[in-house]
Amino acid sequence: MSNQAGDTSQKDFNRLTTLYSISKKLSVFSKIEESFVEIVACAAECFPLSSAVLIEHWENEPHTAIWYPEEISHEVVTKAIRNAKEAYAYFSGASVNQATDLFNSETPENIFLRSDKALLFKQNENGYFINIPLIIDNLPSLGSLQLEGTTPLDEHDLDFVIALANLVSVALDRYYKTKREHENQEEEARKSLKILYHSQDHIQHLETERELREVFVSLLTHDLRTPLTVVLGSAQMILRKPNDSQAIQKSAQTIVTHVNRAGQMITDLLDANRIRSGEGVKVNKESVDITSLIKVTLQELSLIHGDRFILNDAPSIQCSVDVKGVRRVIENLSNNAIKYGSSDTPVWVTLEQSPLDVHISVLNKGSYISPEDQKSLFLQFRRSETAEKGKIKGWGIGLALVRGVVEAHGGKISVKSDPESGTVFTVSFPKSFSCAMQA
Repeated sequence: MSNQAGDTSQKDFNRLTTLYSISKKLSVFSKIEESFVEIVACAAECFPLSSAVLIEHWENEPHTAIWYPEEISHEVVTKAIRNAKEAYAYFSGASVNQATDLFNSETPENIFLRSDKALLFKQNENGYFINIPLIIDNLPSLGSLQLEGTTPLDEHDLDFVIALANLVSVALDRYYKTKREHENQEEEARKSLKILYHSQDHIQHLETERELREVFVSLLTHDLRTPLTVVLGSAQMILRKPNDSQAIQKSAQTIVTHVNRAGQMITDLLDANRIRSGEGVKVNKESVDITSLIKVTLQELSLIHGDRFILNDAPSIQCSVDVKGVRRVIENLSNNAIKYGSSDTPVWVTLEQSPLDVHISVLNKGSYISPEDQKSLFLQFRRSETAEKGKIKGWGIGLALVRGVVEAHGGKISVKSDPESGTVFTVSFPKSFSCAMQA
């Protein structure tokens, strides 16, 4: 009798040692299903195992891990898995008390219950197996652990499997809590990084804006000084020759021209500021023959740039538009085509009408605008890399004003550029603005 007691004590000691070894393995596992073979290998040293099945259910994704000796048949393995799934069905979603009540209501002869756990302790044709729910703090089951034995199992075996299931439950709970914490930390880190990148981009954007504004103010000051200097010189000429009517007439005309030029600069600046603040450009629509308007505008530009413009044979198109605004669009796009295009090729201006829109295109050969530059081409104070490297200086608000005028009409502007075909800007005014082709 004493020998049997000694054997039991030694057996219990061995199992305690095994549980300690398993707890060490579970303290560092990455995924329980990957560590399951090592865990069962430890348990097999002190438990008469024929198979072991772990069902882990977390975040709505069940995982099944199984261990069995090589000599076990496929049928036995399949039956063990089926037993495990059927047993888990009892435990899944039920607290300890609920599960106990369930089994107490109708307890088959081959099912045994313990007051501290809802247990399935069953004998089948292949031997004995115990299936224990994996539960933490009376929460719904995290899964179940099933061990099948090759010999009859007793209460000591039951205690061992319960202790093993407790270790697995705690390890699973710790692992997924840690995983969730890491995921939350990573998400917070991503958000913080995104905010940091956004802040850095914003700071870079502000720095670029500051530099561009400085250039803009410098150019504006320089360009305004020119007409003011001319006006001052012409006024002094009038004072020096008060009786020379011809000189007075010429100086007066020069004053008017350059005051108008300075006034247009200020108007452009005010309109650019309205666009930037979201107010948009004011338009005063009136019915006009847009074909004639383009022809007159190009003729006036030809007095400055020579016979460089070619307009297609467009029909007369009557439109309700802002005349000054459309003139600014044509002048700006045409002047840009002259400034940045090839000096030995003409500038082609095309007027076309589709069922929904009226399209005005300005095409020039020469400098190619890269896709990267095209993205910021219509932003204020922005010029293409080619323009910046060139000798021609500019404010960087011309195309922004063009877009503002076009969008104020409910239209749109686009650009296409490649080294072979050249660069073409196209503005479109919707037909809803009462455009009609005249016979």
